[in-house]
This record gives sequence, C-alpha cells and structure tokens, in this order.
Amino acid sequence: MPVSFAERLALGTAQFGLDYGLNNLHGRPDDATVQAILAAAAEAGVSMLDTASAYGDSEVRLGVFGEQTSTLEVVTKLAGAPPAEVTQQLHTSLTRLRRRSVYGVLLHRFENLQQYPESWQALIAAQKDGLTQRIGVSLYHPAQARWLLSSDLGVDLVQVPFNVFDQRFAPLLPELATRGVEVHVRSAFLQGLLLRDLTTLPAFFEPLRPKLQQLHSLANEANIPLEAMLLLFATQTPDVARVVIGVDSVDNLRANVAAGAYADTARQLRPHLLALAEPTDQFILPYTWPPTR
Repeated sequence: MPVSFAERLALGTAQFGLDYGLNNLHGRPDDATVQAILAAAAEAGVSMLDTASAYGDSEVRLGVFGEQTSTLEVVTKLAGAPPAEVTQQLHTSLTRLRRRSVYGVLLHRFENLQQYPESWQALIAAQKDGLTQRIGVSLYHPAQARWLLSSDLGVDLVQVPFNVFDQRFAPLLPELATRGVEVHVRSAFLQGLLLRDLTTLPAFFEPLRPKLQQLHSLANEANIPLEAMLLLFATQTPDVARVVIGVDSVDNLRANVAAGAYADTARQLRPHLLALAEPTDQFILPYTWPPTR
C-alpha cells in the first residue's frame, strides 16, 4: 500500500519548547496552539513527532497533550554520556512523554558519541528491552555518516540536514539505505532562510540572493507554493524515509501537508533545484550563522 505524502512527514517540535528558527518572530506557541497543531497533524495523517530532551519543555508538552498524539510515533534525542546517565535520560524522556516506548532514540550530537563511545551500549540495551525500535545519531557532516558506515555499531536511524541548498549527504543516501539505515532529513526550509522575504534578507546572506531569487522565480513560474516545492524536493529524494517539518500554526501545518498535491510539478522542477546546491558551508550550516533576524 503506497505511503501518503503526510506519512512521509515528521512534525518537528523544537518550536514547542524553544524560540527556534530564523523567521520565528513570535516565540513559543501557547498551549492551545500546540494542542490544535497536534490534533490537526494526527487528523491529516502525519504519523511521527520529532523531539529532544534539549528542546526546552517540548517533551513535557507532548506528554500533556497525549490525547492528540497517541496515534503518532516519536523520535527523541539524548546527550551522549556514560551508559547509566544515557539510560536515565531515556527514562526521564519517556516519563515526560508519558510513553512506555518510542520509535527511535538518537544521540543528539555525533561529537558526544566520540567523547562517550560507551554511551552506545545504553542505546543497544534500550532497543533490546523494547524501549525503542531504532537507535542512531543526529548528524551534521557527511564525514560523520561515512564514519558510522565504516563502524560496526549497528546504527539503524540517522537524521541529517538536507534541502535545495544543502545536498551534501545525497551521495551517501544509497549506501545508508543498503545498510538498513533509515534516514530522516531536517531543515527542508533551512530554518526559514529559503522562505525568507527577500526585502528583509539579512546582510550576511546577501551572496545567496541570486539563488534565492531563482527559487522564487521557479515556484512562481510553475504556479507551485514555494513551501511545497521545497518539501517535495526532500520527500522525492530517493532513500529519504521522513522529512521533519516545524510549524507554528494549524494553517502552517495544513499548507505543508497540502504540498503533496504538487508532486508532479515538483518532479519536473527537480533538475533545476539540484543545480542550486550551495558549496559554502557557512551559508548552509545554521550554527555558523551570526545572531540575526
């Protein structure tokens, strides 16, 4: 049975616990908004939530509104640490989420795995105990994925950044899939940069203006919403299982889910979008950006 477009999405919840994203001018949504977003996501067919212990009180809020999320699977992320501490973190997350188990548990930073390689044993134990189906690591750089592929850790889930500008992981996706590693991608909108109103583009991103203008032109000429074009670029990438999206309203969520209607148009635009890959890391890695709105 074919998987629907909505089922390819995972609702990111960093916004529920933090002031997150380049275009976030309103801060954390209130309880009523979070509750409405979660209910609308389940109703639309979105089947997964993405969260982390480091996302402020995101896990707590998901647990409180469990009635809206009971049909949705969850992936959460923990900090690398000695095994006993990782195990305690997971139990704390499960308590906050009010769940007995989750779909996936990731170490939030690859560097933590390098610092505490023994932390992986805690995830293996959690998987054996039925607390999670899949275990893995959230990555930022392709070299990290290559290291995992060369290891015998048994990673079966990774999350990586991927969007029209940031296509660094594309060459590794087939091998990850062959090895049974499920790939979730984040940052389809590059934390809102790809949707930015060009009249308010911060000076730091000025070198990207020609590519951003081309993005807008492609969407306008093809009569496809820019958000839909960007989301479909990610979901139509072979060997990508899920695309994590962040929203701040029910309307925002519904607009994202509606992107599936433009699938054929997006396939036709794909060659043009592939050509927009940006080679400069400082523009595609948000942790390198200066504080700016």
